[in-house]
Amino acid sequence: MPAIHIDDIQIPVQMVQQTTPSLKIMDATGTVYYADAMAGACPDSVKVSDGTNVYSVGTQYLYYESDSVNSCDTISLPPGCYFVQVRGGRGGAGGGNGGAGMDAVAQTYSFTITQQTDAVVFRGGDGNAGAVNASGNAASGGGGGASGVASMFAINGAVVMSDGGAGGRGAGGIDANGDAHDCGAGGGGNAGDMSNALGGYADSGLGNGFFLCGAGGGGAPSGSGGDGVSSGAYRADAGGDGTGTGGGDGGAAHRMLSERSGGDGGATLSFSCGGQMLYSYGGGGGGGVQASSNVPYRDVNGGAGGTGSTGASDTSFVRIYKFGNV
Repeated sequence: MPAIHIDDIQIPVQMVQQTTPSLKIMDATGTVYYADAMAGACPDSVKVSDGTNVYSVGTQYLYYESDSVNSCDTISLPPGCYFVQVRGGRGGAGGGNGGAGMDAVAQTYSFTITQQTDAVVFRGGDGNAGAVNASGNAASGGGGGASGVASMFAINGAVVMSDGGAGGRGAGGIDANGDAHDCGAGGGGNAGDMSNALGGYADSGLGNGFFLCGAGGGGAPSGSGGDGVSSGAYRADAGGDGTGTGGGDGGAAHRMLSERSGGDGGATLSFSCGGQMLYSYGGGGGGGVQASSNVPYRDVNGGAGGTGSTGASDTSFVRIYKFGNV
């Protein structure tokens, strides 16, 4: 049987009269071929280049785009062939001059329905940023940003989901001279184990002063907190590990009888939609800092990890394209 070849896709055709053909092709000799309608699946030749422009064989148009954020919505789709794109919210930035949150990875799905059918959509918002505290030139470890909220589309038991982007790592602590150190940074939500920093202690290169900061907490749900360190009367506590309920707390900085606490880990928030749970994972808290360049002392509590979503996003989407005439 003759076939139309488009990229690596082979579409069988036949030389028969069709009443409502889905695709008509004329070759160089003037022979007309009619492609068989493909029931049960959309054309495999749909191309999506950048999450904005859709390229395909045949006619398609944007049928629906979600304009609500962090809301579970039910829509009704008429019979037809569809192509869906979803992308979760961006992660929040780390506190201080911390890392930027990550963009989510878009996911796609194609399907055909033969009758009016309800679908469930959820467009996730961006994660909130972590915090930082400062006194003079000194600053605490920054809290990690919360992850963005996932986006999803569900129909007839099929679910396509894009997890939110990871939160950014917080900035490290800053001493009384304004110099940055790689310690005390809270881990970003959903960023894994490599996004937080250890506790730190320094008594050289600062004149007669010192610098002490607690370790950063790990981002939820499974980031590890940094290790602590001690030297005589000076102690920097370890950061807590991230859990399913939130980021780990930052470690405290102890100088003799003085203490500056670590920042609270950000809470993980959940949303229920269409039988699925969608999460924004909290960032780890930043480490507390005690610092001196002779006088005055600069003591600051650690920055809190980011919690939840901004309720807005310019990067997340749920888009549904339909094949056929508008």
